[in-house]
Amino acid sequence: MARPPDAAPASSSPYPARWLCEELAHARVELSHGLGHSTHRAGRDVRRPAFDDYDFHFILRGGLEYAFAHKTVKARAGTMALLPPGAPFHERSLGEGEVELFFAHFQVGRGGFDPLRMLDLPLAVALPKRAEVQDVFEELLARGRGGKQADPFDLLRAKALLVQLLARVLEAAAQARRLSFDPKRSGPGWMWPVLETLDRGLDDPALDVEALARRANLSPSHFAHQFRRYMGVAPKTLLLRKRMERACALLAGQERLSVKEVAQRTGFGDPYHFSAQFKKWTGLAPSDWRVTKIWPT
Repeated sequence: MARPPDAAPASSSPYPARWLCEELAHARVELSHGLGHSTHRAGRDVRRPAFDDYDFHFILRGGLEYAFAHKTVKARAGTMALLPPGAPFHERSLGEGEVELFFAHFQVGRGGFDPLRMLDLPLAVALPKRAEVQDVFEELLARGRGGKQADPFDLLRAKALLVQLLARVLEAAAQARRLSFDPKRSGPGWMWPVLETLDRGLDDPALDVEALARRANLSPSHFAHQFRRYMGVAPKTLLLRKRMERACALLAGQERLSVKEVAQRTGFGDPYHFSAQFKKWTGLAPSDWRVTKIWPT
């Protein structure tokens, strides 16, 4: 099974890294139960159970090693560790001093699909501008500790801060060529070429499930089954969602395109069919959506 390439710096990131960022930009990312600042004694050596959430550890002092069944990473001062859910691990101190860190548990999802699950985790990467990252964590603690009982504006700010941290980690990992994808979760070798074909061909009316299946060299039925198995969504549904998201972006853009032009740029030869699909997906006709600029969830 072919392994997708590690991500390159942002200026030349290959498709998998771009895809991940685009998916996360529309995903639900929110804090869960764990958020805080802690100090561990020297010689820490504990076995941690599997958690339901992702976990950020930003090391302020000392260092920790995280040993999972398939992979071990080390994080020292100024390093952020991104730990995956669903797997127990062994956590050990590095060196003889105390370990001080910020931590945050969070969840990711988009219509039942979690794009982060395709990453080869755990991941540990040194972050630039350490003082800024510490400031972000401190504000995150101040805004997010109240949980669902906190002020709603604080909850919104806390979510924005969490997404900012996630963006910093992924960008630093990409620039350091440390962002890689788990072949067991990212699918067979044809998956990334198919996803890239899907994204680049949204304006092509001939792009459909059969065309994507040919790109994968599979029968349409087997392709649809395998695609849903790895992506958590049917290829037809994903194709329509991508087209609708592109349509929303075009309608809200500065070009002031007509509905007919938007339909053509999203692969709909018939503007009336496009308008019907758009209204079914967003609840509004394209012209009405342009006025209100409501982004669908």
